[in-house]
Amino acid sequence: MGSHLLAAALVALTVLPDATPTDCRSAAVDYAAAVASVTDALRTYEVCIGASRGHSQCSAEFDELDGAHREFEDAAAEYRQACPLAPPREPR
Repeated sequence: MGSHLLAAALVALTVLPDATPTDCRSAAVDYAAAVASVTDALRTYEVCIGASRGHSQCSAEFDELDGAHREFEDAAAEYRQACPLAPPREPR
């Protein structure tokens, strides 16, 4: 998944005179890390909910997911700005 995003970002760099390769590559790496962080936090939250049996509200796990989502929003905005012509990715 991350390698496809990075490849798309590199292709976009060939047609973007204003974007620097470093900015776009960095944004792609940050975006991939944010996706991984959300995925990990979601799995942790899912495990907590499944194991809680009503004894835990999983607040700490939800807070972690919420924070990861905020970081994802920032990374997505950074990626759109640094790599404006990168093709959109299809959801998996």
